[in-house]
Amino acid sequence: KLITGALIGILANIIKLISNYIMYLLGMTDVVFWQITATRFLEKENLFKPVAYFIGAVADFTVTSALGVIFVVIIYFSGKDYIYIKGIGFTMLVWVVLFGTLLAQEVQTKIPQEPLGIIVTIIAHLIYGIGFGFFSSWLYDEENYE
Repeated sequence: KLITGALIGILANIIKLISNYIMYLLGMTDVVFWQITATRFLEKENLFKPVAYFIGAVADFTVTSALGVIFVVIIYFSGKDYIYIKGIGFTMLVWVVLFGTLLAQEVQTKIPQEPLGIIVTIIAHLIYGIGFGFFSSWLYDEENYE
């Protein structure tokens, strides 16, 4: 369950990061997730340097691996019915907890977001949830964990 969950989390995260980067390229936001994540570790003046992307990537992939494991445990107990709804619900809860509480003060102080930039994080987390559902339906086999 650990390896499967971590892999599901990582693959879903890649989809989330791609969507975030596309919206960044389209000018919908001024920052990418790795910069947002790095706000917990770095001062404002370092958030647009390569070190921020590295630190943010390590933190992001560590958290998403753990979230994948948690999601596998959830579907282990609740089944794969409505897997996409469960994925979206789970990642929207993650968005509220991580962006709404744990990172909110750091991000707004260090790299303030316009409303559209915050909407980008919501859209990316919806896509992240779809990724959780898709990769779980593909990689998680209930029979292997009976």
